[in-house]
Amino acid sequence: MTQIFAAQRAESRVDMKLTAMLIGTHGKLGVERAFTENVSSRGVRVISTSEWFTDDTILVSLPAGHFTSAARVAYCDELGHGRFRTGLEFVGAVKPLDIGELDTALEPPQP
Repeated sequence: MTQIFAAQRAESRVDMKLTAMLIGTHGKLGVERAFTENVSSRGVRVISTSEWFTDDTILVSLPAGHFTSAARVAYCDELGHGRFRTGLEFVGAVKPLDIGELDTALEPPQP
């Protein structure tokens, strides 16, 4: 008898395009600017120019939300043309990422 298991996220992700700063290890000292595809309070998916190794820990900063956390690399898929899609799970945040704060930070100032 074959069993089929469906993986389901603990919470949905929000499509959100933000600048993310990635600080890595394994000889990748320095900061790389990447862009988010989607965000949740538990993690983020970014498009970057570096290949990251599954289960590595890197530092992620989302300047728009004044948020920084250590993150575990959940996956890294090559997109071609020197770009990679990487799933990051926050593991060291002092406080959880508040998606509402990100939305507010991205809104244009009111006249």
